[in-house]
Amino acid sequence: MASVFSSGPVFSSGPAAGGPRSLSKILDAARDVLSGQGYPALTIEAVAAAAGVGKSTIYRWWPSKEALVADALAEIFRAEEIPDLDDTHAELRHAVDMTIDNYANEDMATSLPALAGGLLPHPELMARFREAFLYRKRENIAAALRRGIQRGDLPHDLDIDLVQDIWAGTILYRRLMTGAPLDTDLAEHLVRLVTNTPPLLPHRDAEVRRITNP
Repeated sequence: MASVFSSGPVFSSGPAAGGPRSLSKILDAARDVLSGQGYPALTIEAVAAAAGVGKSTIYRWWPSKEALVADALAEIFRAEEIPDLDDTHAELRHAVDMTIDNYANEDMATSLPALAGGLLPHPELMARFREAFLYRKRENIAAALRRGIQRGDLPHDLDIDLVQDIWAGTILYRRLMTGAPLDTDLAEHLVRLVTNTPPLLPHRDAEVRRITNP
């Protein structure tokens, strides 16, 4: 599974090149403890014990539990570019499937909302959180949507941000709240919200048109 970073963890307090040799072991241990105990019960002590390192080693590189867990999850979070397949439907299925893969992971689905809440009081870490778990993935999906617009397969004024909000929101809500399946039927329905003619999603200027032309 592709990593969102190529030069090392984005939440650690120093460059990966100068990091401890046990860096990968610590991140693996954090994911193992997360899977076994859940996010609320995860502690730096438990991760240190599982990795066979001292707590001081972890705190040297991560200022908090939240930063450590964020790096551990970022390493398995899919945010790759959507390939240009000259097929808008296939590209959007790739995008939706990638989002489903991310949130079908129980650790990812249950931990990301808690992580976001824990990082809110720390603007610098919150900015890095958004970069790792939001911006790159959204830009890559936006590029695929823009290709569909350029091909004439999608409306020129399609609200790209809203499309992504609806996709991710639906998937995460099902994962955390309703328990409804995250399957190929869902993926197809989410894609067809965009590709149906006429499209089922509102356009960016729909509210303006409603106000000016009641």
